[in-house]
Amino acid sequence: MRRLVESPTPKTLWLIVLLAFPVMAAFFFYLRGIDRQLAPYGIVPFEFAFTPARAREMISAWGQAGSRAARQSLLVDFGFMPAYAIVFAGLTLSAARAAKERWQTLGLGLTLAPFGAWLFDAIENVALLSTLSDSSLAVVVALAGVSAAVKFSLLLLCLAYMLGVLVVSLIRRSSHAH
Repeated sequence: MRRLVESPTPKTLWLIVLLAFPVMAAFFFYLRGIDRQLAPYGIVPFEFAFTPARAREMISAWGQAGSRAARQSLLVDFGFMPAYAIVFAGLTLSAARAAKERWQTLGLGLTLAPFGAWLFDAIENVALLSTLSDSSLAVVVALAGVSAAVKFSLLLLCLAYMLGVLVVSLIRRSSHAH
């Protein structure tokens, strides 16, 4: 983990993030477009259906066209996963490099969290694709919900860390300026 303090170089790290960001944004906006076809439920509520009855309610509301759109969204999401994982990991690593002592160690560990989120997102999508075919399997619907919760928790943890490092560095700068 300590190797991440120096490698990749800051310039390379920012280049990677800057290349991955527009890819992530393109996937995000494309997926948002698909999501509009899923009214009154979007893909995120489907991720958190947790029960076969709730999943069936959503699938029924979507109809055949909406179910096809949901399937398309889940398949396209497999391309979104590496893009957001690289962006979040790069930004988390950059924040960790700006942190001190234990906070830096925490950040270096959190640099791997987006890749864990990617893994849980993939598990979630496979479970949701299965649910679209057969929404009666309670364990599969629950697995999707738990995987989504872990995925979002890992990403939110990275985001909270990044914001925390930013706030602390702004406070330090402010106190040194006075």
